[in-house]
Amino acid sequence: MLLSRKKVRFSTFPAAIVAIASLAAVGCVDDEEDAKVDGTMSADGYALFAVENDRQQRNDVTVTIRDVEPGATYVLLYSGRAPKNVGWFLFDPSTKSRCGGSTGPHCEVRDYGYMVDVVEVPEGATEVELRDERCGCDADRADRSWTAHWAVMRVERSDRASAITFGVRAHKVKGFALEPRIEQLQ
Repeated sequence: MLLSRKKVRFSTFPAAIVAIASLAAVGCVDDEEDAKVDGTMSADGYALFAVENDRQQRNDVTVTIRDVEPGATYVLLYSGRAPKNVGWFLFDPSTKSRCGGSTGPHCEVRDYGYMVDVVEVPEGATEVELRDERCGCDADRADRSWTAHWAVMRVERSDRASAITFGVRAHKVKGFALEPRIEQLQ
Protein backbone atom coordinates (compact mmCIF):
# COMPACT_ATOMS: atom_id res chain seq x y z
CA MET A 1 0.00 0.00 0.00
CA LEU A 2 2.77 2.43 0.83
CA LEU A 3 4.38 1.78 -2.54
CA SER A 4 1.22 2.72 -4.47
CA ARG A 5 0.94 6.08 -2.66
CA LYS A 6 4.43 7.00 -3.78
CA LYS A 7 3.53 6.16 -7.36
CA VAL A 8 0.50 8.46 -7.19
CA ARG A 9 2.55 11.31 -5.76
CA PHE A 10 5.22 11.06 -8.43
CA SER A 11 2.74 10.75 -11.30
CA THR A 12 0.79 13.90 -10.29
CA PHE A 13 3.89 16.00 -9.60
CA PRO A 14 4.81 16.69 -13.29
CA ALA A 15 1.18 17.52 -14.15
CA ALA A 16 1.01 20.02 -11.27
CA ILE A 17 4.21 21.75 -12.46
CA VAL A 18 2.86 22.02 -16.03
CA ALA A 19 -0.46 23.46 -14.78
CA ILE A 20 1.27 26.10 -12.62
CA ALA A 21 3.64 27.08 -15.45
CA SER A 22 0.71 27.38 -17.89
CA LEU A 23 -1.21 29.67 -15.55
CA ALA A 24 1.84 31.88 -15.03
CA ALA A 25 2.43 32.18 -18.79
CA VAL A 26 -1.20 33.08 -19.49
CA GLY A 27 -1.16 35.79 -16.80
CA CYS A 28 1.91 37.48 -18.29
CA VAL A 29 0.61 37.51 -21.86
CA ASP A 30 -2.77 39.04 -21.02
CA ASP A 31 -1.67 41.87 -18.70
CA GLU A 32 -0.81 44.16 -21.64
CA GLU A 33 -1.49 44.19 -25.38
CA ASP A 34 0.10 46.54 -27.91
CA ALA A 35 -1.25 47.87 -31.20
CA LYS A 36 0.02 50.55 -33.54
CA VAL A 37 -0.64 51.95 -36.96
CA ASP A 38 1.58 54.01 -39.24
CA GLY A 39 -0.22 56.79 -41.05
CA THR A 40 0.09 60.27 -42.46
CA MET A 41 -0.94 63.61 -41.08
CA SER A 42 -2.45 65.38 -44.06
CA ALA A 43 -0.98 68.57 -45.48
CA ASP A 44 -3.61 70.60 -43.62
CA GLY A 45 -2.09 69.36 -40.33
CA TYR A 46 -4.84 67.08 -38.97
CA ALA A 47 -5.27 63.33 -38.35
CA LEU A 48 -8.09 61.45 -36.58
CA PHE A 49 -7.88 57.94 -35.11
CA ALA A 50 -10.52 55.64 -33.62
CA VAL A 51 -9.53 53.00 -31.06
CA GLU A 52 -11.93 50.12 -30.41
CA ASN A 53 -11.61 47.97 -27.28
CA ASP A 54 -13.60 44.77 -26.75
CA ARG A 55 -13.52 45.04 -22.95
CA GLN A 56 -12.79 47.52 -20.19
CA GLN A 57 -9.07 48.29 -20.06
CA ARG A 58 -6.75 51.25 -19.74
CA ASN A 59 -5.19 52.63 -22.93
CA ASP A 60 -1.84 54.39 -22.90
CA VAL A 61 -1.67 56.31 -26.18
CA THR A 62 1.60 57.48 -27.74
CA VAL A 63 1.61 59.49 -30.95
CA THR A 64 4.94 60.05 -32.73
CA ILE A 65 5.07 62.67 -35.47
CA ARG A 66 8.12 62.73 -37.76
CA ASP A 67 9.39 65.32 -40.24
CA VAL A 68 8.43 68.18 -37.91
CA GLU A 69 9.68 71.76 -38.07
CA PRO A 70 11.23 73.50 -35.05
CA GLY A 71 8.81 75.89 -33.39
CA ALA A 72 5.68 74.10 -34.64
CA THR A 73 3.03 73.27 -32.02
CA TYR A 74 0.99 70.05 -31.97
CA VAL A 75 -2.03 69.19 -29.84
CA LEU A 76 -3.66 65.86 -29.02
CA LEU A 77 -7.43 65.94 -28.58
CA TYR A 78 -9.46 63.14 -26.97
CA SER A 79 -13.16 62.43 -27.41
CA GLY A 80 -15.17 59.56 -25.96
CA ARG A 81 -17.43 59.72 -29.01
CA ALA A 82 -16.72 60.72 -32.57
CA PRO A 83 -16.11 64.49 -32.49
CA LYS A 84 -18.88 66.65 -33.95
CA ASN A 85 -16.38 68.52 -36.11
CA VAL A 86 -13.25 67.13 -37.74
CA GLY A 87 -10.38 68.63 -39.70
CA TRP A 88 -7.99 71.50 -39.06
CA PHE A 89 -9.41 74.52 -37.24
CA LEU A 90 -8.06 77.76 -35.81
CA PHE A 91 -7.02 77.02 -32.20
CA ASP A 92 -4.82 78.66 -29.57
CA PRO A 93 -3.72 76.03 -27.03
CA SER A 94 -2.88 78.73 -24.47
CA THR A 95 -6.63 79.27 -24.01
CA LYS A 96 -6.97 75.80 -22.40
CA SER A 97 -5.19 73.79 -19.73
CA ARG A 98 -3.98 70.31 -20.56
CA CYS A 99 -6.22 67.55 -19.17
CA GLY A 100 -4.21 65.73 -16.53
CA GLY A 101 -6.37 62.78 -15.62
CA SER A 102 -9.96 63.92 -15.72
CA THR A 103 -11.58 65.88 -18.49
CA GLY A 104 -13.56 69.04 -17.81
CA PRO A 105 -14.25 72.61 -18.94
CA HIS A 106 -10.60 73.61 -18.41
CA CYS A 107 -9.51 71.43 -21.34
CA GLU A 108 -12.66 71.16 -23.47
CA VAL A 109 -12.41 72.30 -27.07
CA ARG A 110 -16.06 72.56 -28.00
CA ASP A 111 -17.20 70.10 -30.70
CA TYR A 112 -13.66 68.67 -31.07
CA GLY A 113 -12.97 66.97 -27.71
CA TYR A 114 -10.52 67.66 -24.89
CA MET A 115 -6.93 68.89 -25.20
CA VAL A 116 -4.99 66.13 -23.45
CA ASP A 117 -1.47 67.04 -24.56
CA VAL A 118 0.40 69.82 -26.32
CA VAL A 119 4.03 70.05 -27.44
CA GLU A 120 6.15 72.66 -29.20
CA VAL A 121 8.95 71.26 -31.36
CA PRO A 122 12.32 72.20 -29.86
CA GLU A 123 15.18 73.49 -32.02
CA GLY A 124 17.01 70.62 -33.75
CA ALA A 125 14.25 68.04 -33.23
CA THR A 126 12.90 66.02 -36.14
CA GLU A 127 10.12 64.20 -34.25
CA VAL A 128 7.86 64.77 -31.25
CA GLU A 129 5.60 62.63 -29.07
CA LEU A 130 2.18 63.32 -27.62
CA ARG A 131 0.70 61.09 -24.90
CA ASP A 132 -2.57 60.32 -23.17
CA GLU A 133 -3.99 57.71 -20.83
CA ARG A 134 -7.70 56.82 -20.81
CA CYS A 135 -9.73 54.03 -19.28
CA GLY A 136 -12.99 52.58 -20.54
CA CYS A 137 -13.79 51.35 -17.06
CA ASP A 138 -17.11 50.09 -15.77
CA ALA A 139 -16.95 48.21 -12.46
CA ASP A 140 -20.16 46.30 -13.19
CA ARG A 141 -19.42 45.17 -16.75
CA ALA A 142 -15.91 43.78 -17.32
CA ASP A 143 -16.71 42.77 -20.90
CA ARG A 144 -18.10 46.15 -21.97
CA SER A 145 -16.66 47.33 -25.28
CA TRP A 146 -15.75 50.98 -25.84
CA THR A 147 -14.43 53.22 -28.59
CA ALA A 148 -12.50 56.44 -28.21
CA HIS A 149 -11.17 59.00 -30.69
CA TRP A 150 -7.91 60.93 -30.69
CA ALA A 151 -7.16 63.78 -33.10
CA VAL A 152 -3.66 65.13 -33.71
CA MET A 153 -3.42 68.66 -35.04
CA ARG A 154 -0.64 71.04 -35.95
CA VAL A 155 -1.67 74.44 -34.62
CA GLU A 156 0.05 76.40 -37.38
CA ARG A 157 -1.42 75.89 -40.83
CA SER A 158 0.99 73.98 -43.06
CA ASP A 159 1.11 72.64 -46.57
CA ARG A 160 3.27 69.60 -45.84
CA ALA A 161 2.28 66.12 -44.73
CA SER A 162 4.03 64.34 -41.86
CA ALA A 163 4.52 60.67 -41.06
CA ILE A 164 2.70 59.67 -37.89
CA THR A 165 2.68 56.54 -35.73
CA PHE A 166 -0.29 56.03 -33.42
CA GLY A 167 0.32 53.42 -30.73
CA VAL A 168 -1.80 52.02 -27.90
CA ARG A 169 -0.71 49.85 -24.98
CA ALA A 170 -3.77 48.31 -23.34
CA HIS A 171 -3.47 47.37 -19.66
CA LYS A 172 -5.81 44.97 -17.91
CA VAL A 173 -8.29 46.37 -15.42
CA LYS A 174 -9.90 43.09 -14.41
CA GLY A 175 -8.97 39.70 -15.76
CA PHE A 176 -6.94 40.40 -18.92
CA ALA A 177 -6.28 42.86 -21.74
CA LEU A 178 -7.18 42.49 -25.42
CA GLU A 179 -5.42 44.09 -28.38
CA PRO A 180 -7.25 47.28 -29.40
CA ARG A 181 -8.11 47.95 -33.04
CA ILE A 182 -6.89 51.27 -34.45
CA GLU A 183 -8.23 52.94 -37.56
CA GLN A 184 -7.13 56.23 -39.08
CA LEU A 185 -10.35 58.01 -40.04
CA GLN A 186 -8.84 61.14 -41.49
